[in-house]
Amino acid sequence: MAYKFLKRFRVVLSLVFFLLLLICFVDTYHLTNQWSDGLLKWQFVPALLGAATGSAVIILLLVLLTLLFGRVYCSTLCPLGTYQDVVRRIANLFKSKKQRKLKYSKPHHLVRYLTLGIVIIGFILGSSTLLLKLDPYSNFGRMAANLLRPAVIWSGNTLSNIFSAIPFQDYKIFTVSACLFAAAVFVIVTTLSALRGRLYCNSICPVGSLLGVLSKYSLFRLALNSDTCARCMVCVKHCKGQCIDIKKQEIDHTRCVQCHNCTSVCRTQQSIRYQFAYGKKKVLPQKPAEVTRRRLFLGAIGGIATAGAVRAFMPAWRASSTHTKAITPPGSLGLDHFKRHCTACHACVAGCPSHVLRPAVSEYGLDGFMMPVLDYNKSFCNYECNICGTVCPNDAIYPVTKEEKKLIQIGKADFILDRCIVVREETDCGACDEHCPVKAIRMVPFRDGLLIPQLDTSLCVGCGGCEYICPARPDKAIQVIANAEHQQARPVEEEIQEEVEVDGFGF
Repeated sequence: MAYKFLKRFRVVLSLVFFLLLLICFVDTYHLTNQWSDGLLKWQFVPALLGAATGSAVIILLLVLLTLLFGRVYCSTLCPLGTYQDVVRRIANLFKSKKQRKLKYSKPHHLVRYLTLGIVIIGFILGSSTLLLKLDPYSNFGRMAANLLRPAVIWSGNTLSNIFSAIPFQDYKIFTVSACLFAAAVFVIVTTLSALRGRLYCNSICPVGSLLGVLSKYSLFRLALNSDTCARCMVCVKHCKGQCIDIKKQEIDHTRCVQCHNCTSVCRTQQSIRYQFAYGKKKVLPQKPAEVTRRRLFLGAIGGIATAGAVRAFMPAWRASSTHTKAITPPGSLGLDHFKRHCTACHACVAGCPSHVLRPAVSEYGLDGFMMPVLDYNKSFCNYECNICGTVCPNDAIYPVTKEEKKLIQIGKADFILDRCIVVREETDCGACDEHCPVKAIRMVPFRDGLLIPQLDTSLCVGCGGCEYICPARPDKAIQVIANAEHQQARPVEEEIQEEVEVDGFGF
């Protein structure tokens, strides 16, 4: 009875975390921004790459949690892990009883640890590119933001045609590359989950592999009692990690995600128990997997080749973007800080109310693929908005107040005279002046009674309002050039209206 309660508690807790995180990414009305900040921080890779002291504390707590109870992060806190369980449950509805049953599977150590080794080597050499592409939380965010969120908006807009009370929402941030990548991950994870349970977690995911190594030495682990075990195989058929070997009476603790499917279905309720591993009845440490000379040789060659390739391509891989339009969000300090800490989870992309953030393609270089970039072709950064910093899980974008944000200069506007329609078409415009929130643009006399924009870049914050509204085509006459390191803009001097004493009626 206790194990059934433990399983139900885990299921409820995992579904709560899953649904709350999902809402954060698909909330098209931005109602969850106030509490999503704290929730998103409890993920392993964002905390690992986090810039603040709090991220180190979270990593320490997650490691301690694993050393105490095993891979409970994978079964409870990780949204992609819960997604796999949901897929498996739905897939079972369309299978016969025989097809629903799982069986013990030998671990894919070569694939698993070679992938983990490559990720670690790249991380040590300064590249987290592969880690970010395999990070379970970030992949979940990319799937939700690039696949589910557009579907939610499209459905809402369809209903808005029927019910006038539902507002129409414009979706401006669709990126083909981000959508294709998210779709590829969706197909792979969904297929593996439907057929083989937690195979993705136990063979590909670097977080699962790393926590699996730690869980071998956790204080509380599952143990088989060979004296009472009837070898009925019920626990094996329900083990989503496929890690219970009844013939050898062993459990692969590196692949066990502490789902407690096995303990809740055990017919004797005694043959498989969750217990303190170092008590009187000790759970012997699992024997290390047999590694043949061939596997060891191939793994060594693969690791050396990968390290050499990463080192050879490191200058181009880590090079700061030469794309002057690659503008990072306010609060990210600059390109280097942003690329070191951003996991490309797209929480800020989903949370941006003006839709000015979109996934990058080549703007940041190879290692910045799918990281958020400001795109002023379809929108601009709202002068009064600071949401991106509040939803970022690891301070790749620091949370700043609205007043602080108004002085962060992420770029400077550049005016190209020959492109301006005042010059080309000899007509009035002034759209850029009207849409500049800091009055960094003012119209000055040009010729024939026309006015031309004049910039004061010390006031400009790089919000892109001028570039977005500029009517010049195909190339805009005013464009924002990125600041590699964010700067402080000069505060706008408020006009002081002098009080004048008026005699009589004033005329």
